[in-house]
Amino acid sequence: MTTAKMHRERVFETIWPLTETVNLPLSSLLEAPRRLTADVESPIDVPGFDNSSMDGYALAAATVEEMRGQSIPVRGRVAAGARGEVVQPGTAVEIMTGAPLPEGTDMVVKIEDTAPGSFGAETVTIDPGVEPAPGTFVRRRGSDVRTGQAVLSAGTMLTPAHLGVAAACGVNELPVLGLPRVLVVSTGDEIAAEAAAGINDANSVTLTAGLRRLGVDVDVAFVPDDPQQLLDRVSSSDAGLVISTGGISKGAHEVVKLAAGLDADSSMTFEPIAMQPGGPQGCGRLADHAWVALPGNPVSTLISFELFIRPALLGLAGHEAPREAAHHRLAHGFDEAPPAGKLQVRRAILTEAGLEFVGDSRSHLLHSYAEATHLVFVSPEEPGADDPYSAVGDRLMTWKIA
Repeated sequence: MTTAKMHRERVFETIWPLTETVNLPLSSLLEAPRRLTADVESPIDVPGFDNSSMDGYALAAATVEEMRGQSIPVRGRVAAGARGEVVQPGTAVEIMTGAPLPEGTDMVVKIEDTAPGSFGAETVTIDPGVEPAPGTFVRRRGSDVRTGQAVLSAGTMLTPAHLGVAAACGVNELPVLGLPRVLVVSTGDEIAAEAAAGINDANSVTLTAGLRRLGVDVDVAFVPDDPQQLLDRVSSSDAGLVISTGGISKGAHEVVKLAAGLDADSSMTFEPIAMQPGGPQGCGRLADHAWVALPGNPVSTLISFELFIRPALLGLAGHEAPREAAHHRLAHGFDEAPPAGKLQVRRAILTEAGLEFVGDSRSHLLHSYAEATHLVFVSPEEPGADDPYSAVGDRLMTWKIA
């Protein structure tokens, strides 16, 4: 039976060809994480000039040494964003945090180390304990970043700090992984408004939310158990990727499987995955679209998205985790026997005592998923096996989801 790791690689191979490098302005990268596709070098020094790290007085260290205990004439003020005049020996200038250090000065005395200890005086006296050391309270040009320095590396998942570095370096757009437009299709007669035993559709909402948080443009469609209608709806879409829910199990009305049977060019693979929940899976091409078919139960859908689709859209292959990963012990042991030979994915809350399962393993308990903070992977493999979901000793692999 195909393992979760094997299927993750298959989904990656389905989605990865749809991605490309695009240059996006920083304003388009503020809400959704993207993976950088090339190194980024700074075109400037940061800071771009020597500047004060304190509100105080700029002067020469020699002046501090020569005029200890004496009143030093104050000759003007330098505010942030302005450049001051040359400061003559034996004088000082008021300076604000971030303001360029004027010519003729090489240190800053913070205002707390002066008398009268406030701005606006004609003279200032430096406290005797202040050392005449050039560079005191001075941020040197290029002390953070030098021109030509690589400040961001290809493969980086951009965080707010990374975007801030780019902005500080005057880099206004970044080369990132461009993502395909996605059509989310919820299938089944039971989600139709006129169904006698209808249900409210949660899958299109959870998937759309997860996709949009990655910066993906999403369309949504609802298709009953009519394979030709499914093919017609998808064929008319300009989306690069289709993600469907439902219609791939072993029932009599499995609409995605039936649609694949009508399409002579379909390359869809449908097979059970050795995991619980989320066993039924499919991917390939159908209706001339790249297609990932997920099971219809809401927990199965969301776990499948987390394990297979989200990593692929983030450009993560192999063992890389799309969420914050760690290993934790169970607080009270197992509340049910894990299925033999299958990866079980449970939901839990992390407490001081360890992981507390929320709900059980059944695939319709979406409310318990919403209460959880972590996905917990109960692997059938021995601890330390070559599997991204394996345990370490008695500590289970977890992904933080909230």
